Amino acid sequence: MVKPLLELIEVSKRYPGVIANERVSLKVRPGEIRAIVGENGAGKSTLMKVIHGSVQPDEGQIIWAGREIDFLGPQQMRELGVGMVFQHFSLFESLTTLENILLSVPPGRTEQETRLRATSVAQKYGLQLALDSKVEALSVGERQQVEIVRCLLSQPRLVIFDEPTAVLPAPAIASLFDSIRKLADDGCAILYISHKLAEIKSLCHHASVLRGGRLVGEVTVADTPEGELAVLMTGRELSVYERPSKAPGDVVLKVVHLSSTPSTSDEVRLVDLNFEVRSGEVLGIAGVSGSGQRELFEFLCGERLSAEGAVQVGGKSAGTVGVKKRRALGIAYIPEERVGQGALPDLSLTQNFLLSQAGASTDEFSHLGFLRSARLAEMAQATIAKFGVKCAGADSAASTLSGGNLQKFIVGRELGKRPKVLLVAQPTWGVDIASSLFIRQQITELAQAGSAILVGSEDIDELMQMCDRIMVIAKGKLSPAVSRHQMNTERLGLWMAGLFDEPATSEAAA
Repeated sequence: MVKPLLELIEVSKRYPGVIANERVSLKVRPGEIRAIVGENGAGKSTLMKVIHGSVQPDEGQIIWAGREIDFLGPQQMRELGVGMVFQHFSLFESLTTLENILLSVPPGRTEQETRLRATSVAQKYGLQLALDSKVEALSVGERQQVEIVRCLLSQPRLVIFDEPTAVLPAPAIASLFDSIRKLADDGCAILYISHKLAEIKSLCHHASVLRGGRLVGEVTVADTPEGELAVLMTGRELSVYERPSKAPGDVVLKVVHLSSTPSTSDEVRLVDLNFEVRSGEVLGIAGVSGSGQRELFEFLCGERLSAEGAVQVGGKSAGTVGVKKRRALGIAYIPEERVGQGALPDLSLTQNFLLSQAGASTDEFSHLGFLRSARLAEMAQATIAKFGVKCAGADSAASTLSGGNLQKFIVGRELGKRPKVLLVAQPTWGVDIASSLFIRQQITELAQAGSAILVGSEDIDELMQMCDRIMVIAKGKLSPAVSRHQMNTERLGLWMAGLFDEPATSEAAA
């Protein structure tokens, strides 16, 4: 048997109030694709950061290529041959894609050499790079692809992928899997974190299962059914998703002839968008990254302003007012970028709970001009409890939470407002399978209570499960909205490529 390239022996890492890893041992061999699975907060990302060098463990041993080494920093581990694609991006938004890549290449490599190598790697792995675009103008999916290329440029011997497909379009996922298999065939060891069990079954050879920071099992993926793997991850049988049918009510959100003129070459031009969402309805928007979803949600939530009457909420024109006034009209928003936009990492969960409460009743969170801190902490703690957010408490900084747990907190915070309109972009990005089912169930129940819900997602199965109607945005144009019963995977794929007969026109304008 091939000797392990990397071996961890009884590694532990503890934070105040949280055991991230407890005596975890792990091996991965050259050419092996090993999945690291578990619920949000199980310790997967912390363990991978120990290997990467960005987190120093409290105890344990690390053996690299048969030789025990010290736990080193990221630069030294990179020099040994460890690369990592992070779940949360480490990109400078004010710099271009190429400038971000240049920051990670060895000294002395010219800009032209880096441009050629980055283009070559992107083409080899089926990824798209806008090298001269600023990162701030890229979608989440496009930023993920920058991270992947930047990692692979160092020709690593071991690559850690932390939720790499969470926001990638289906064609890019297929290409990425082909590339990962090629890396493994060339002798590269792969550690792969994902909550998508179908991905793990398709890609991985073995799986190490973490629960509560401890290693609870190691399995051969081909011999382990998805249901058995899910139970091993969660320690319980998964609940059944229920979606009762209900006739929709009155139109709550209406978009009429919404168009835009891009201010930069990186923005997508929206072309005469028309649609409506009714009370009690979940309307889904499918589309690959960079097709206009981000621009549309910015116009709807108030980050961008539009013409009078182009966006209407409850029969009132809202397109010319900003975020605060739209919240007062009953709009809540869960953005795709959770760190920095959905939550500020250095603030506590209680403080982050307050940030999006503009427009709430003044009696709810203040009295005589003073902030009701105890009430805020109570509401934040209630969200933590209901959505199973694993953290040390409401005073925990958002940066101390795993990506999936931060997503659960943001979702719970916005759903707790019981909004008239809920805008959701990538609702279960980086969330474990049990929590994904719970979030989808909560969104469905919010619709049943009368909210109008618009969900943008690149997860086709998610849209087919949650939504009453589905439409597609491609190159800034909207397809007609059809019942999910009239939609299938093949049709949706064609529409996502822009191959729909006619764009949505006068339904909402009538």
